[in-house]
Amino acid sequence: MGDSKQSSPAWRSRSNSASPAFSNADSLALFCQCVVHCPQLDSRWNGSAIARGWTKLQNLEKSTLNVNRLQAAYRYLHEWAEPVHKWRLSIGQCPLCGRRPFLSMGPSAWMTRCLSCAATVTNLSLVPVIQEHLGDGGPTKDAYELSTYGATLKWLERHMRSTTKSEFFQDHPTGTMVEGILNQDIQKLTFPDGAFDLVTSNQVFEHVGDDIAGYKETYRVLRPGGAMIFSVPFYDTPSTVQTAELKNGKVVFFGEPEYHDSRIGGAKSAPVFWRHSRRDICGRVMQAGFRKAELRAVSIALTQRHPSLVVYAIK
Repeated sequence: MGDSKQSSPAWRSRSNSASPAFSNADSLALFCQCVVHCPQLDSRWNGSAIARGWTKLQNLEKSTLNVNRLQAAYRYLHEWAEPVHKWRLSIGQCPLCGRRPFLSMGPSAWMTRCLSCAATVTNLSLVPVIQEHLGDGGPTKDAYELSTYGATLKWLERHMRSTTKSEFFQDHPTGTMVEGILNQDIQKLTFPDGAFDLVTSNQVFEHVGDDIAGYKETYRVLRPGGAMIFSVPFYDTPSTVQTAELKNGKVVFFGEPEYHDSRIGGAKSAPVFWRHSRRDICGRVMQAGFRKAELRAVSIALTQRHPSLVVYAIK
C-alpha cells in the first residue's frame, strides 16, 4: 500500500453487486445491430434477436432509464469496450438459455454477453459451479443472493426452493426494507445461523470494508455442507492488496482512489477496498472456517478468451 491517503465521503447507497450496470434491455438494442451483420448466424437468429431487443426496449418503464444506469452504460461502452471492428461473435452454452450466440466487446468474460438474455459471462459463470454443487437437490434447498438482479439470481429463483435477495444501503439499518428491497450488510447479516444452503455473489467482496468478516458471516448463515460461490475481479499478484478503509464513516484510500459502477449509485459510485489475488483468495476464505475452498475456471463462450474465475467454498 502506498503512503499517501485520500479520503472520500462515504457513499450514500450502492448495490451489493457493483459491476457495470448495463441493463439487459439496454444492451440488447446494441447487440441487435451487430447480429444483423453476423455471417455465422442464420436469419432465424438475426430476426429473433432483433425482435426481442426492440420489444424489451419498447416495454421498458421510464423509471428504469435513469441517469445512473445511462452513465454506467456509457462507461461500459466508451471506456472498456474495444472498437466495434474488434467485436466478436461465437456460439456458447448459456446456463439460462441453452446454446446461444455470444457477443464479445472485449477479451474478457465481463465484456462478453449472451445475445438472448444479455447476461455477462462473468455473471453466468457462477451457475455451472452451483449446478455441480447442488446436483438435483435445488428444489429442496434455500439460497441467498447478495443482489436483486442478474443471471445468477434468475437461475436461483427458477431452481431453488426459496431465494432471498438483498442490496446494501449504508444510510439505513441492516435488516430493514428500503423501497421494497431488503437491506443487508454482509459484514453483519441479520439472518439466523444455518439459514441457507447456498450463498452467492458476483463482484461484491471487493467493495466490502472487511471482506473476511463477510466470509465469516456467510459461513455462519450456511448449513453444514452448504456452499459459498462467488466471483470478484482477480489480479495475478502474490497476495491480496487493501486499497482503502473506512474511518469515521469516510472511505480513506491508500493511493489513487478506485471506484466501480453500481446499478443503484451509477458510475463510479462503489469504492474498491480490495484487489484480490487469485493466489491467496482461497486461503482468505478458509480463515472464516470453511473446510474446503477452491478456484474454478469457467468458460462459456470461445470469444471470452480467458476463463472466468469462481470461488467455491464448502462449510
